[in-house]
Amino acid sequence: MGFFTGRTGALFLETASTSGFTPNTNNSTKVLKLRDWSLETTLELLEITTADTAVKSYTPGMVSATGSATVLYYRKDSSSEAGTPFTSLLDKIMKTSNTGVTSSDRVGIVLRVGETSVSGSSDFKDDIGFNAYITNASLQVSTGELTSVAIQFTVDGPFVEVADA
Repeated sequence: MGFFTGRTGALFLETASTSGFTPNTNNSTKVLKLRDWSLETTLELLEITTADTAVKSYTPGMVSATGSATVLYYRKDSSSEAGTPFTSLLDKIMKTSNTGVTSSDRVGIVLRVGETSVSGSSDFKDDIGFNAYITNASLQVSTGELTSVAIQFTVDGPFVEVADA
């Protein structure tokens, strides 16, 4: 059993179809120069308290999830360099046409918490996969700092893969 550090984290992109995607990081494209990512899942509680009780009671309602990631503004050194640059994220929200964002801009995202080895081979069970829309993109330029692209996303539908506990 081991601990994970931020160094083992990663973000992978897939094109999401209307039926979603099945996470497979062998077919996904790793986003280059990832600084960080986060994911927050929220459960709405519906109050079912009645007038004859002194304590509130709840039942589970809807679940939603949002997240963010920061990627360094980075251009590939060559076309043979593996991975996808920040532009793959920006292209999903910053449009140069009047059509705007459509359902074809939904992406499959796999967030890697860590990678463990079992008997010399990689075990990729510490991934969280889902379909999402990029809802916000922010370019950050500051003197003395690396330029970065911060994105926010909203999960669309259920998780399709969750890290093993």
